[in-house]
Amino acid sequence: ILLNYFGNYVPNAWTQDSGCTLCEVDTIDLSAVDVHPNVTIGVFIEQPTPFLPRFLDILLTLDYPKEAVKLFIHNKEVYHEKDIKVFFDKAKHEITTMKIVGPEENLSQAEARNMGMDFCRQDENCDYYFSVDADVVLTNPRTLKILIEQNRKIIAPLVTRHGKLWSNFWGALSPDGYYARSEDYVDIVQGNRVGIWNVPYMANVYLIKGKTLRSEMNERNYFVRDKLDPDMALCRNAREMTLQREKDSPTPETFQMLRPPKGVFMYISNRHEFGRLLSTANYNISHYNNDLWQIFENPVDWKEKYINRDYSKIFTENIVEQPCPDVFWFPIFSEKACDELVEEMEHYGQWSGGKHHDSRISGGYENVPTDDIHMKQIDLENVWLHFIREFIAPVTLKVFAGYYTKGFALLNFVVKYSPERQRSLRPHHDASTFTINIALNSVGEDFQGGGCKFLRYNCSIESPRKGWSFMHPGRLTHLHEGLPVKNGTRYIAVSFIDP
Repeated sequence: ILLNYFGNYVPNAWTQDSGCTLCEVDTIDLSAVDVHPNVTIGVFIEQPTPFLPRFLDILLTLDYPKEAVKLFIHNKEVYHEKDIKVFFDKAKHEITTMKIVGPEENLSQAEARNMGMDFCRQDENCDYYFSVDADVVLTNPRTLKILIEQNRKIIAPLVTRHGKLWSNFWGALSPDGYYARSEDYVDIVQGNRVGIWNVPYMANVYLIKGKTLRSEMNERNYFVRDKLDPDMALCRNAREMTLQREKDSPTPETFQMLRPPKGVFMYISNRHEFGRLLSTANYNISHYNNDLWQIFENPVDWKEKYINRDYSKIFTENIVEQPCPDVFWFPIFSEKACDELVEEMEHYGQWSGGKHHDSRISGGYENVPTDDIHMKQIDLENVWLHFIREFIAPVTLKVFAGYYTKGFALLNFVVKYSPERQRSLRPHHDASTFTINIALNSVGEDFQGGGCKFLRYNCSIESPRKGWSFMHPGRLTHLHEGLPVKNGTRYIAVSFIDP
């Protein structure tokens, strides 16, 4: 292992001045071939995993001919069966060969990974086996092509946890075969040293040549060794290669006639940005839409899924509108965020009914009640307050220059308007320094009527946009009312900020 480490640098394999001198040696140019190599993609869902539908969709957006792809999917979780079904119905029109092994098979992780690898090994037409775990977010659609073109027997793309040094490889091993930090580990992870690196351990996502599986790695049980985890077993078996008895050894005395050990080098590439790793350890699946709670564990992925794609334009292109004096209107939520928040509230189902007596608030009496559910009731309050600090506070500073919000709110809730329950809301001030009011569904599609009127300015907004928020002062200046909903159901998310 130490010699392999030295081989990354000497003689002049990588230098501070020249970088990687061997990265272009013996490579393949896929742009010059008429027919792409056949690839079996092995997908492994071994625990409840956030953002799984997006992970599956990414497989279909890889820049690789679909006619050259076969899929093997092992899903251990009953929780994800609905996601697999949706994906299968979508993918069957593009990928003709798919093998899906579900939780009913009760396979161990090692058994499933052995089966996936063997799916390629037994297929003489399988040129490459690309294994991807569900906690890998591939952001580079060319990942598969890049790895194939590097022309190594085993190669993995570098992926890391966002903002952390946690990655899918080890640069060294401790004496007992577990993790040790190599001298160059941090530089490789942070991109200060770029190249192709011979490493003793890699996991989560990697590419193996099919002919390697049918020659050096032709034994089926590569993910089992002693009591090691499957990924460690694979790497140790690849490094050391199981000593094999010579064929036709006639007696026990000649059992020592063994082939010399010959390992297969494993490489990691950080020559490109490939993606990142999700955190799955604290994924709670007790809710209806569990990804909503991932703002702390996987903030980048939460933002990608739930924040409106035009949010950044608030600061770069000044797209904030002002339909009424000091009432600012801007995009904040994606369609998915709106839909899932409404679904979560309806799944909980304990709407307040718009009664004056309300045990949920201090004093137990609401002067201007709405038919609502508080974020605290569905255990979303901490997530919501973090959302306010991360995404609402910067907008506040932009539109109310000089005011620095604490980003705190005692009342955060979703309101439901309908002709049958509560169709409107009488004029009132909010118990806040400023209020946000986010439309969670669409006028004209989900309901008719509705909107908000600011009486002091005789100004009404009757066509709120789904995913867009109003922001307006709460006390003194902005007396307002909820206009009647004529039919359908209207949902809004409201926070009284800095009460």
